[in-house]
Amino acid sequence: MPNQGHILSTFDESLTQLRDTTISMGAGTQRNLQNSIRGLLERNKEFCNTAIADDDDEDRLEVEIDRMGMGIITKFRPLASDLRMVIASMKIASHLERISDQAVSIAKRSRKLIKNPEISEARNIEALYQVSADMLANALTAYSDSDMQLALKVIENEKSLKKIHKSTARHFAKALEAETDQYRDYLDLVFICRWLERVGDLATNIAEDVIFEESSTDIRHGGELPVELQ
Repeated sequence: MPNQGHILSTFDESLTQLRDTTISMGAGTQRNLQNSIRGLLERNKEFCNTAIADDDDEDRLEVEIDRMGMGIITKFRPLASDLRMVIASMKIASHLERISDQAVSIAKRSRKLIKNPEISEARNIEALYQVSADMLANALTAYSDSDMQLALKVIENEKSLKKIHKSTARHFAKALEAETDQYRDYLDLVFICRWLERVGDLATNIAEDVIFEESSTDIRHGGELPVELQ
């Protein structure tokens, strides 16, 4: 029995460390996204450089979370909810790494944009950023708090994300149709819109993983919600 208690205690500690590391990775991803947009809106190259440099931390944490998850599966062979938590954490780490990659893409384009004369309409990006950033924040809170209702709210916000993305990108696309010396800048803004939309899409994926973790229900690709959310 003493050996069993030691093993179970180590198992619980490993699960807690895995969740805490994933939450920490999420916080870093949020900072990277925020810095990339601050670089654009405040026309500050240093924020862009920070977002790009700090992406290395997210890459490292994704690898670490995969290592931790595989270690738990191999050593403890968890079942049911514990196994779903490990799988969800590893998948969420992958989504977070990809969100950080979107932040890097935004930061690199922003560095180009701020070298040129300011485009006042660039601030139109802010509303789209706010929606995607809120979705990401809520998805991570849903994960840390095991909150399926909040995860569902993230998924429901995807329609609003698509609507704002469409209107914002259309505005910049129309500017491309006119004769302008800042053609490339407007094109960069269209790309930034797309990357922000992708952030929201990946936040939705995180929310779906939370629901899977908590209910064992896979709602991807039109799957039905668990009974408690219907």
